[in-house]
Amino acid sequence: MKSYISAIVIFSNKGEKRFVDFKQGVNIITGDSKKGKSALVEIIDYCLCSSRCTIPKGRITEFGHLYCLLLVVGNKCLVIARDSWERGNKMYISAEKADFSVDELDYKYFESKSALPPKEVQFEIEQSIGLQVSNLETDADDKKSKKASLRNMVSYMFQHQNLMASKFALFYRFNDYYKRLDIIEQFPVFAGIIGQEYYTSLIRLNTLKKELKKLQKTEVQNSVIDQKIRDGLLPLFKDYYALVNSPFDESKTTKQLVKLSAKLPELDLSQFSSKDIIERYNKLNEELEILRDKESELILKIKDLININSVGNSYIEILEELQEKTQISKPDKEAYTCPLCDNYCEGINKLKIDILEASKWLDREMKIATSYSNNFLEDMRKLESEKDVVVQKIKEIYKQIKHIERSYLKSEKLTKLQEKISDAKVRIQFYIETLREGMFKDVNAEIEEIKDQIRLLDEKIGSFDVPNKINKAKFKICENMNKLAETLDFENEFRPVNLTFEIDTFDYYHYNEKKREKIFLSEMGSGANWVSCHISLFLSFLRFFTEQKEKSPMPLILFFDQPSQVYFPQGTKEIPDNDEDGIENVKKQKDIEAVNKIYKTIFDEVISIGKDTGIIPQVIIVDHVDGEDLEVRETFRQCTRRNWRDVEALI
Repeated sequence: MKSYISAIVIFSNKGEKRFVDFKQGVNIITGDSKKGKSALVEIIDYCLCSSRCTIPKGRITEFGHLYCLLLVVGNKCLVIARDSWERGNKMYISAEKADFSVDELDYKYFESKSALPPKEVQFEIEQSIGLQVSNLETDADDKKSKKASLRNMVSYMFQHQNLMASKFALFYRFNDYYKRLDIIEQFPVFAGIIGQEYYTSLIRLNTLKKELKKLQKTEVQNSVIDQKIRDGLLPLFKDYYALVNSPFDESKTTKQLVKLSAKLPELDLSQFSSKDIIERYNKLNEELEILRDKESELILKIKDLININSVGNSYIEILEELQEKTQISKPDKEAYTCPLCDNYCEGINKLKIDILEASKWLDREMKIATSYSNNFLEDMRKLESEKDVVVQKIKEIYKQIKHIERSYLKSEKLTKLQEKISDAKVRIQFYIETLREGMFKDVNAEIEEIKDQIRLLDEKIGSFDVPNKINKAKFKICENMNKLAETLDFENEFRPVNLTFEIDTFDYYHYNEKKREKIFLSEMGSGANWVSCHISLFLSFLRFFTEQKEKSPMPLILFFDQPSQVYFPQGTKEIPDNDEDGIENVKKQKDIEAVNKIYKTIFDEVISIGKDTGIIPQVIIVDHVDGEDLEVRETFRQCTRRNWRDVEALI
């Protein structure tokens, strides 16, 4: 997304204003030491919600009462301000049009703005730039959710003076181990490769995998329990089938046995009486079972109606109480007038109307409720009558069954056998009833459903193509980095330059093809190599983020602090032009050539990025050199926003 800093502003406690304005592209602040150049990056960092203030103590902090940053993001300008640390470091943020000028900003602008904690302002900035990944965790059980942070973005944006030529550190504030891990982890977010949907899908996937493990464990446990249940049921079924003289299939599963328990075969009575009597006997038993089911159904309906009627009666009692109170409060006049002025009292008369309407509603509700209550009583009466008929039929059929048993099936042998059969049936039913509650939970269908969900989530996460996109990002960054390195000042022993940056670890090294060895930044000699590595890497980051356009939330801002310090710590003018042997003059010319390469590389790369992407990123450089000795002096002049020499300074 198009973004750049249009100005840095400092207000004193009297409302005096000091500012530096910037443009897209390259911006240079040149000048002598102790003029406030390096303080600019600290002010930017402070206004971007740093947890501490690192603005150098002295004239700037003595003057500074309120620090401001005008940050253009897309079609708006964020006016971000922060009180000095001593004043409590409260912050302010508001949005203006993109062309909002620093000339329009004064101290009074903030009088109508609400002071906010830095965390709230940080959230507003993150929302504005499109950094909206609020949970980077992949485990729902992790209570400390971690979000992608603006504070981790600044490590890609700032190259402080102590970093530019360092062989031990590449990134801002990488001395904090956990911060380093966060910055590395959040690169795919900053690059626009993944967003919150990716992490939400991962959380859901890992939650489902945990559920699957639990269910699979339950499945194993169920298998063991199932076998024990089957071992207990089989002897009971064998005994029963032996008693009724019926063949039994021992290969049945536990579920089949449970199902079979509801349809156990009956004893063949043909050996104890005639076929017709037995058929008659069995038919009567079937009729008896149907009637008993009908009786149970009617009893339940009657109980339900009794409960409903009880609730209805309670409701009627409440209505009656309300009706009594309403009768007491009923208006006794057609209209009410003021006893003093005899004017119509609108409020009291409206209340009278409301009371009358309420009384009418109560009357209607009483009639309806009473009607329903009477209907329930009549329904209960009908059901009781129907139940009496069923009970009478049960008695009649039961008499017939007992008559057949006494007259035709009377046998001591049969009676004993029936007792044994009944006992065996009861034992089967009792065994199964004690196991029904939760023992036969079928997890197979649930397991298959979760497996399907996991498969779909795996496909969705795979569609993000993260590993491939990370590799492409690495290739692009490394390719561009090596292209830029060819235009910078590297020692001959590192040519041809073959730099690699590992995105998963942030290791940075030169690979020597002949020796087949990695030479890490810390193992390279010469400050020229170190500063060239830093410049080529961070310009490549800037290009990569710019190429992502709207996908990447990264502000397209890069700050280089004193890139020429390896060659001219205090600027070119302080170095003598020559000595007796002309050695210093030769060295100076080589150093000027090296510094010229730095600036030409930066100028050319920013122009190239603009042509390739249609977006011009911003590079802010503060340096001692004034550019007059460089071949690119004209471009240097055009990009110079301030030249702080002699009495000129930030403050």
